[in-house]
Amino acid sequence: MRGLSRIVLGALVLAGGASPAFADGDLGPGPYLGGYGAFVIPQSIDVEGDADGDGIDDKADIEFDNGWGVGALLGYDYGAIRVEADIGYRSFDATDIKNLRLGDGAGGYTDVGDSATDNNFGLLSVMGNVLYEYENSSIFTPYVGAGLGAAWVFVNEGNGAVTIASGDDVGFAYQGIVGAKVAIDDNLSAFADYRYLGTSDIQVNELHSSYALQSVQAGLVYAFSAYDPPPAPVPAPEAAPVPDAAMARSFMVFFDWNSADVSSDAAAIIQDAAQSAMNLGVSRIELTGHADRSGSPAYNQALSLRRAEAVKAKLLELGLTSAEIVTLGKGESAPLVPTPDGVREPQNRRVEIVLP
Repeated sequence: MRGLSRIVLGALVLAGGASPAFADGDLGPGPYLGGYGAFVIPQSIDVEGDADGDGIDDKADIEFDNGWGVGALLGYDYGAIRVEADIGYRSFDATDIKNLRLGDGAGGYTDVGDSATDNNFGLLSVMGNVLYEYENSSIFTPYVGAGLGAAWVFVNEGNGAVTIASGDDVGFAYQGIVGAKVAIDDNLSAFADYRYLGTSDIQVNELHSSYALQSVQAGLVYAFSAYDPPPAPVPAPEAAPVPDAAMARSFMVFFDWNSADVSSDAAAIIQDAAQSAMNLGVSRIELTGHADRSGSPAYNQALSLRRAEAVKAKLLELGLTSAEIVTLGKGESAPLVPTPDGVREPQNRRVEIVLP
């Protein structure tokens, strides 16, 4: 495994050494673990080296069947940027040796022709990836990325009439990545992407070539958020009638993520606010909507105003008039709990009801 341990260590340092990557589809900043399966499409390779043991370089083309792969991810999500260690294994079979040309020692070659073979090839890659995510207001987050690291290629000798001698070697590897993920819940997301992985010249026994593989991958990522929000507020004290008029002039209702639907708990608080407004004889009710920092500022501004309008509609159903109610949306500009960009914070998804 010549030099593999040093290259593996270097790739892990590259992925994990940077320190201070989903918006509405975001899992928030923090470490994450993931796994994936892959459909692998290896490109044919041109090999050169001493195929027949006479000390003279020969040439051939090797073609492969499609194969499979598996892998694991360990990374850190910074919001729009993610860094990760990507350890993957890909397996594929050589099917044909094409255009075998044996060197004659004088710079020329003798064509031997084609032959079937049944060698199995394996490629173990250890990569450090950097990915950029295109944040938006949906649960889908597209991303692009690139990686550097090591690839260990090994050949298992087959049983056919013509086979390639078994052996292994390690070399430099690089990859390009494009894909998308979808948030399943606050911690779990699924992803699918396309990856192109290439290697430097790798010599297995006396034959050397570079390798190129295309992969279509799908898997799951579980995020451990680095942000530890305070406990969610208990709505019961706000829902209960408050005898002190001064204390009954402010109410707060909360909303689900990316939603302006009024829940049953929120409806109970709105009913208390309406009753207080009638008891106090107020002529003005101020409704101020807010949103958390997942999603774009423009989207959150519109969402906060929809939430305020949803509370207004409930108050109108309870007998108040439109002339008494003023609505305002502040988007993500006035959080109850300050958070980094892209974080879903339940206490910031709210409407404040004030009876001046």
